[in-house]
Amino acid sequence: MWLKWRYPLVENISSFYIIKLLFANWKKLVIVAVISIGVSILITAPFIMPPDYKSSFIVYPNNMIPTGRESATEQLFQFFSSETVKNNLTKRFNLFEHYKIEKGTSKAQNTFNQIYNSNIQIKFTRYQSIDGGVVDESPEFAKELAEGLIDEINAAVRASKKEKYNEYVSLYSRQLKTKKTEIDSLENKLKFMRVNYGILDVTAQTKNVSKNSGKKELNAIDKELLLNLKEHSGEYTILQSRFNIELENYKFLKQNYDKNMIDLNANLSYVTVVSSPNLPVKKNSPNRLVILLMITLSSLFLSSIIIVFKDKKEN
Repeated sequence: MWLKWRYPLVENISSFYIIKLLFANWKKLVIVAVISIGVSILITAPFIMPPDYKSSFIVYPNNMIPTGRESATEQLFQFFSSETVKNNLTKRFNLFEHYKIEKGTSKAQNTFNQIYNSNIQIKFTRYQSIDGGVVDESPEFAKELAEGLIDEINAAVRASKKEKYNEYVSLYSRQLKTKKTEIDSLENKLKFMRVNYGILDVTAQTKNVSKNSGKKELNAIDKELLLNLKEHSGEYTILQSRFNIELENYKFLKQNYDKNMIDLNANLSYVTVVSSPNLPVKKNSPNRLVILLMITLSSLFLSSIIIVFKDKKEN
């Protein structure tokens, strides 16, 4: 009721009436369809809407340890989105010039970011890998840029890891130096007690002196050793225990130091390429058929509405 009151022309418009009216004006609709198809073909012509091509690839993280909150794939994905990778890729392929953007203009960076984010397409897969694609008007350049992107990702992860390994190497190096000083100090104290008190092995020497004292009277050397054992065996035992503990600690630090030194000097790969960037043959866009259908159907629909309302108004 509201529609009839607001727009009186819609009264008594039945499906049969619409079909009959459109059939009577079929020539006009054919002309509209032909014009629409011609416009669609013209719009999607290469000189107006240049086609672009997409080089696709699939990669998987390698030699990356998951953290508590992030998986290895999420870490790798962050590098794909990093400014470092974008800047390195831009310099390597001179993308400002390739996209015909003048650097001196105020909106140059914003325009470049929009084009870059549109042409570099990255997403997760359900298999914890990364599905990527690079779009460009040149299929050869799209493939080359995709390969360069993978190289820059690998280099960025390697640089980040090397920086971290370098920190660990410096840390363990300082700790080893400190631990070496502690061990040398303990060793000097033990050496002093061996030289001055003749204590070498508290358990064995105590057992031996006790055995001799039960059989005969001790000589001067054994008496002195027994006295030294009574006075300094406790201190010697503590020093020896500390010395052994510090040796184990030093061994642990040295193992970690060596491991990080190996990682620092190794050129590891952090990206496993499951599917290499392909050389695209079919164009990615525009989809001429979809555009043609959308424009043609929209034009026919609008023309039909105009015909119906014009007829109702005239009658």
